[in-house]
Amino acid sequence: MLFVMALAFILVASMQKGLYTELMGDEEFSEDTAAGESLKHFDDHFVNTLDNMFLIVFVLAWVAIIVSSLFVDANPVFLIVTVIFVIIMLVVVGVLSNSYQEFIVDGDLYTFSAGFPKTSFVMEHLLLFCLFMAVSGALALYGKNTLGGGV
Repeated sequence: MLFVMALAFILVASMQKGLYTELMGDEEFSEDTAAGESLKHFDDHFVNTLDNMFLIVFVLAWVAIIVSSLFVDANPVFLIVTVIFVIIMLVVVGVLSNSYQEFIVDGDLYTFSAGFPKTSFVMEHLLLFCLFMAVSGALALYGKNTLGGGV
């Protein structure tokens, strides 16, 4: 989900920049008019908003994993299955992180991806973040007391 969001945000930003350039050529949207000022303000803040939105979704996904792990009653026998799934997930996340890096290095998208420092940082270190998310989720899943009834 994060991989698709990151790529979609960069592609949307590149399309928005092209649209902005095209509209600013029209006399109705010149910088002297109210519409031009509004469009300029939108263009100045659009990429930063998308970058912040990606970071918020990332943190909320992490919180959702921990909270949902607290509500699931799991037997510790399934810890082995959890470890196997985490290993598979880490392999897939490593491939997606490398694919993201190769995708944004493309000439046209590289200029737009520079405006997404938070997204790029998370996607470059996605393997470590997902490992930490999996460990914190497993701790929440298997480290809680059942119904608060003690040990």
